[in-house]
Amino acid sequence: MLVSAKFANIFSFNEETRILFTAGKSDQLPLQVSRAKKRDDISVLRMGLIYGANASGKSNIIKCLAIIRAFALDGWSNRKYNYFKMTDEPQERSSIEVEFKVDSQFFAYGVAFSKGGLLEEWLYKIGSRNDYLIFERKRSADGWKNEIAPQFMNEADGQFLKFLIDGTPTKGTFLSEYFKRNGKGIDAIMSARKWFENLNIIFPYTHRADFPLRVVNDTQFRTVMRELLTYFGTGISDLCRVESKPEELGVPDEIRQKIEESLDGKEEKAGVVIHNENRFIFAEKDKAKNLKWYELKTIHKREGGKSNYIFELFEESDGTSRLFDFIPMLIDMRANDAVYVIDEVDRSLHPMLTLKLLEMYNSLLGTDSQTQLICTTHESSLLSAAPIRQDEVWFVEKDKNGESHLSSLCEYKPRENVRRGYLNGRYGAVPFFGELSNIHWGNEKQK
Repeated sequence: MLVSAKFANIFSFNEETRILFTAGKSDQLPLQVSRAKKRDDISVLRMGLIYGANASGKSNIIKCLAIIRAFALDGWSNRKYNYFKMTDEPQERSSIEVEFKVDSQFFAYGVAFSKGGLLEEWLYKIGSRNDYLIFERKRSADGWKNEIAPQFMNEADGQFLKFLIDGTPTKGTFLSEYFKRNGKGIDAIMSARKWFENLNIIFPYTHRADFPLRVVNDTQFRTVMRELLTYFGTGISDLCRVESKPEELGVPDEIRQKIEESLDGKEEKAGVVIHNENRFIFAEKDKAKNLKWYELKTIHKREGGKSNYIFELFEESDGTSRLFDFIPMLIDMRANDAVYVIDEVDRSLHPMLTLKLLEMYNSLLGTDSQTQLICTTHESSLLSAAPIRQDEVWFVEKDKNGESHLSSLCEYKPRENVRRGYLNGRYGAVPFFGELSNIHWGNEKQK
């Protein structure tokens, strides 16, 4: 679970800014809190909603999480980002740190970087009184200064660990390199790796690549998917795959060749998915290990009718298309503890549908659940209609200098209807408009 995130000098955040998902003392909606069970534990919220006007910076929070996830799993590899530019003395050093919970343990992983690459990397285990170093790397003009906690260096794998951290490429991270090179001896690194692998980030343009293959190969998944599509009122009665030829699907020859090469020697059912303009195209090997090409389509039925009507995915609404990303998330939540972060959860969705998504998520939570859902949204109706705790709500607002700032609903201690207060600008994070009379349309009568 994500406990907190800090970021500095990146996108619209200048000074170090922190967002917390620790729970207050309120006993409201207890299932939405993973309560501390011992002295060293921390109560963590299972849901968070981030509000803000367009261009306020709320999506930048999600981008920061995506960046540090990429660092942790893959290293630097020329990550694109923007440092805070709205200042006369811009600094190129940026940093991101996340605190998170894996099982019953808490960790802090962070990176500092510039456009030239990685500058620092660290991992700490967080205790109730002290933080304990796992490893730390700092880059200077003389090269890298690396440190691993002494207790790990005294073990049998100590020499290999020193070799591994000293050999980490300049654009790599020790966290990713440790996994790639089968590092041993530091369970904390494997726990951190596990957490980042279970950090799922969904942008409006993100699509689940495994979705079509699961529809075809997992009967239970398809059944639940079909039932949820009906529940949400999409008009879709089922999903199907239709065999076609790669040239008819518009797959370029070079892509086709690469896919065929990647699947060469693989077992039956091995497949590759291509998502292109609201189309799911996938190649899969049959029992004879021949490569077959398919396209995922939807099935509609008229009420009381028996005929099936096949629709292309691009013929479905944008809202239905977003459900193809959200429904697998709901299905997976029942089986796995993971963190899901959704940017603009309400995009293309009716307010009632957004509400139903949150209600369904909350219905899946159990007493021991370590699942967490964090969303950015504009949908003010959720503030009065959804089952939400005050400590779950954050506001992002950009000042006149272009700098984003965060505030929690708890800071305001509202006694009024929260939605009404938000729309009235009491908490900030709403758009402010200029005077319409200042707009010159270019068609005024000449004086």
